[in-house]
Amino acid sequence: MFLFLGLLLVCGFSMPMLAQFTTARLSGTVLDPSGLGLAGATVIVKDELTAYTRDTTTGSSGEYLFPSLPVGNYQITVTMTGFASYVQKGIALQVGQSVSLPIQMKLGAVAQQVTVIADASMVTTDSATLGQLIDQKQVVELPLNGRYAQQLVFLVPEAENATANYCAANCEGGVFPSEQYAKVNGAGANGVSYQVDGADFNDTYINTNLPFPSPDAIQEFNLVTDNMSAVYGDALGGVVNVTLRACNKTHFHNGLGSWSGAAEPRR
Repeated sequence: MFLFLGLLLVCGFSMPMLAQFTTARLSGTVLDPSGLGLAGATVIVKDELTAYTRDTTTGSSGEYLFPSLPVGNYQITVTMTGFASYVQKGIALQVGQSVSLPIQMKLGAVAQQVTVIADASMVTTDSATLGQLIDQKQVVELPLNGRYAQQLVFLVPEAENATANYCAANCEGGVFPSEQYAKVNGAGANGVSYQVDGADFNDTYINTNLPFPSPDAIQEFNLVTDNMSAVYGDALGGVVNVTLRACNKTHFHNGLGSWSGAAEPRR
């Protein structure tokens, strides 16, 4: 049973229907050379690592929207008759981001191509939500006591380590010794909502977080501290959104069970 739960955490939670909280939102407007919106242009985004692809057509004012994209590095391609194809690479989308990327087309044949290879600046411009990202480099390289990745939550200024104030392993019920607790914005440790690939990850006994997956299994996570979406109805102080790496590249172990993939655990 524990082994099955470990597999589910690494593989199953990546399904689109469960990933609504750990994806990114990309939108923008496609413009002609004079700055007017182009209706009917085809916009395609592709994950440069996995080749995951989504497409849409611009609206009457040239607007496009991808409301829920898995985190990753994307290439965007825009085509329309009478204009040279537009390709931009290096669009890095992080968990919980909501960004706008305007695109200006040039006159020419579709066979012609304008390629932008510089990394795009992914600054959130259409959301008032505030938070801090803990990326994969930090997860992998920062020192951890016991390989408990939830310690990295305490890097966020609004978060306070409240583990010593709770009963942890001394509680009765389904509480794990490695659980650690954060108070965010002054709210209690049970006022922080935890999500792993869009699935609730709170201990149902005391409403705090379960032990995080292994650092080798985590792609990144962010802690939302202000102006949280109404979808987080159980969050008083903050929301921690964790996204996992691909199944064939991770090693999972979090005290519930274990699963080994291509990657070896960090020593």
